[in-house]
Amino acid sequence: MNEKVKQLIEILNTNLPPKQRLQRVINDEFHAEFDQYGFLQIGPAYLDLEIIPVSPFFAAFRQLVIDAYQTPKGLKEDELGRKLHLFRSYLDLFYLNYIRQYPGKTDFQRLLNFAQEHRLRLDYETDSGYHNRIQNQYRYPKNMKIQLTRNSWRLHHNPARMIEFIINIDNEEFVSEWNTYKLTETGRIDSDPTNYSVKELEAVANTESFNYGIPHGNYFVYPRFQKTHRYLDVQQPRDNALRQRAKKLYRAPKSYRVGGKFTDLIRAGKIKDVKAWQRIPRNYREKIYGSFIAHLAQSGTANWGINYYLGSTMRYQKYCVES
Repeated sequence: MNEKVKQLIEILNTNLPPKQRLQRVINDEFHAEFDQYGFLQIGPAYLDLEIIPVSPFFAAFRQLVIDAYQTPKGLKEDELGRKLHLFRSYLDLFYLNYIRQYPGKTDFQRLLNFAQEHRLRLDYETDSGYHNRIQNQYRYPKNMKIQLTRNSWRLHHNPARMIEFIINIDNEEFVSEWNTYKLTETGRIDSDPTNYSVKELEAVANTESFNYGIPHGNYFVYPRFQKTHRYLDVQQPRDNALRQRAKKLYRAPKSYRVGGKFTDLIRAGKIKDVKAWQRIPRNYREKIYGSFIAHLAQSGTANWGINYYLGSTMRYQKYCVES
């Protein structure tokens, strides 16, 4: 653990009230401030900071946010809350920096190698609709979401489904706003929306997002945490102008359950689902996905992932991955 991370953890573990500790980290350590486009800028030296996803820093930071913002207003309560909302993108950056230097041919393989080495269980089964935003006609999902860790029974510093990765299913690379952002001559993020093309904003719209609250997913959540995801992550303060524009250009598809055409391809089958989808020729995917959606809607059965569907459907079994 580098010295900077140790210093941050020491601040998080002091006896000051939660908001004061958060202010010390956000304002005093990272020198966070809003620019003219509502983008939260931090000291340029910290853009290269690498923090291992299992660092106690992340769970301790999350716990302080939960402790500091317990009302239905969530992070909309004050200016610090808005800073915390926008600071989550830097939390994403710090763990992405770490994983991207890990051994592996693709980002997905790096993540798998990391999880195996640290004996971590990954959650493939949370909805990725907000990370498959599209500009034009929706055909089928391009991205999958993986959260770390899958579950935890801790009552304090709970890390369940806290860190998330959005991964392109075909090329297995991270989909992140940090693939897009440009630096100015002073080392700050160029946050002027007019300096980014429509295509560049796709990754900004579909980016990962650190969870301060604990999402339900398919697992038990203690009563004390059951509303934290809604208050702290879903009911968000105002975004910066760059992300606002990206979300206006790229809209989330509607679930098949409410008359739309979206469902996740990657679910209980995990890596098998990924490999199975990659096997299917691109010019045949829309047809198979349409059949998949129709099956789920008509049968009312749970979505176990694309590989399970392929294996249970005679005409598509050749694409199923057995092992």
